[in-house]
Amino acid sequence: MNKISKRILAMILCFTLLFSGTAVSVSASETAAPEENVMAEIGDSIAKGFYDTLNVVVEMLVKVICTIYPNPKSWDVIENYDSEEIGFLKGRDTYQTKAAEGNKWSLGYASRTLVPEDIDCGKYNLGRDLMNKYAEGVYDDMRIRVIAVDDGSGEGIAVLGAIDALGVTSTDTRSIRKLVLAHFEALGIDVASINIMATHSHSALDTQGVSTGFFTKLALAGVYNIFGIEGAYPGLEKADEFKEHFVNEAALAVIDAVNDMEEGKLFYETVDCSSIIHDKRELIAREDIPETAVLYFVPDSGTEDTFLADISCHPTSFSASNGLVSSDYIYHLDNYIKAQTGANFLMVPGAIGQLSRDIEVDETGLTEWEAMGASARTLGEAFGKLILAGDYSEELVPVLNVKHKDIFIEPENSILTLACEINLVNNRVFTTGPVYTSPVMATELGYIEFGNRVGFALFPGEFYPETFWDDEITNGTNWDGTEWPYDSLSESVEGVEVHCISLANDAIGYVLTDNNFAFMGHIIGEEIADEVLSVGKHTGSFLVGEYYALLEDMM
Repeated sequence: MNKISKRILAMILCFTLLFSGTAVSVSASETAAPEENVMAEIGDSIAKGFYDTLNVVVEMLVKVICTIYPNPKSWDVIENYDSEEIGFLKGRDTYQTKAAEGNKWSLGYASRTLVPEDIDCGKYNLGRDLMNKYAEGVYDDMRIRVIAVDDGSGEGIAVLGAIDALGVTSTDTRSIRKLVLAHFEALGIDVASINIMATHSHSALDTQGVSTGFFTKLALAGVYNIFGIEGAYPGLEKADEFKEHFVNEAALAVIDAVNDMEEGKLFYETVDCSSIIHDKRELIAREDIPETAVLYFVPDSGTEDTFLADISCHPTSFSASNGLVSSDYIYHLDNYIKAQTGANFLMVPGAIGQLSRDIEVDETGLTEWEAMGASARTLGEAFGKLILAGDYSEELVPVLNVKHKDIFIEPENSILTLACEINLVNNRVFTTGPVYTSPVMATELGYIEFGNRVGFALFPGEFYPETFWDDEITNGTNWDGTEWPYDSLSESVEGVEVHCISLANDAIGYVLTDNNFAFMGHIIGEEIADEVLSVGKHTGSFLVGEYYALLEDMM
């Protein structure tokens, strides 16, 4: 979602506030005279005090609205939480430190389009902006890509899938799981872990609901909640149809991937993609942008190889005015690797934060549409070249470890609570007691490891690089003057190189270091993130703490 949409969201949900558009510098210029530095520091302190106060006022106002607004009937008390019933999977039971004799890797791949046949009807929303933006057609495609992997240990299959979308909630992820598990349970096949990510494409159809019928939901949700009315809101029937469609197609893709599994060898490499990525905040220098982890599977049968890469770069080649469905550079990256090698490809998002493309495109003689398409194609092919240039000589022993932890987050940002109350998003929410107590959001995190060599920490939400890799990569830039207490999670498991996967199994908003949470986002300045759609200031430390608790339980 772009800056304007976030400002509009904050204004509408708060009802009474007009936000200032003045940008405030976080630090004084190093080249300024001493007296100018002093004045700048004073100005910064005043501005920070103003915005911090505004944050408190906004939170109080919206919390009052949330208290008055009727909760959806689907909100249950936390005592009734049943992880198995709602589709949570705990992963494998044991942590393996070596491969048993006879174990071998097996991997399957599948990909399906998610574009409805009647996409030209003009009633499907693109998932980028708060206001309704209906799809006018298809520029390239919107897909789900899936790999299913096992090490032959009998501990169960693990699945990694990515949907071309801005985000997918845990509610829909768990719906996908239940369909898959019901299918394979009848066949006696053990699937221990099913993970659904979003590629974070800003030009795909809306899978969350945040870009569909905002004013309709705002006007009618209260009545629907009070009387327990179920079913689609007037005029939003296609949105419900599409949600059912993409959940069913995603489940079929997972089933296809499991059925496609065959034995082979698995290799690992890291690729430096920093030459075509930059931090929009200009906080992270190019040399500090994390490397991309790539897994490469070669089947014994000589059929199609498969690549998996965690790429930290926003798919935002298409502007907000775009009316055509597109998976952005991922479509072209997939096609490039297929054309060059015949291999399959799966992209999962890394710690993307504010990382975006940095690549030149010759737009001479091109229309606006052609220029956006050329940007996506050029970036996708550039990523493809870097990935294929890797040295995939490091073979991984057949050891697969995977574990998940279900967690509950109490939103500190009531705007997100209100978004759930008006059914703007369908994240699963529970109450801790009477109607006036704070709700909690049910979500999860996970860890998956290959060959006791490379691991992926699976986080809900849009993780910022400094939250995962330590805020030294931003020179410790912060808003509140405190320190971020965690070292890089890349070394969180001894002897294993750990990488980040964002938007894993849920979409809960931005996740950044606590000390750089400023709520008003780019309204304040380019060096501060957009936090209007974040669970709250302490989400980063909470998730990292729960991640370490997961590792302790796993080991």
